[in-house]
Amino acid sequence: MDTIKHIEDKIKLLLVMQGYDKKEIRFKNSSGGRILQYGYWKYLDSEDMIYIQDNANVILIPREWEDEDTGNLVGYEIKVK
Repeated sequence: MDTIKHIEDKIKLLLVMQGYDKKEIRFKNSSGGRILQYGYWKYLDSEDMIYIQDNANVILIPREWEDEDTGNLVGYEIKVK
């Protein structure tokens, strides 16, 4: 089975291949597991999410919340298929 580090490396590679900035891709711990963050909690394109899910054998679950100062924020919970 793939380790989470291997999966995260693959997700990062796939995002870079889709044109995302490598320096803006981060992974964090959360109460639900691991979260993918792009930039300052920016949204990913829905087609890019499907591309990642199909090629990294994961499910990305958007987790959204509102910040009083900056507005809507989103991170993506990573679930291994």
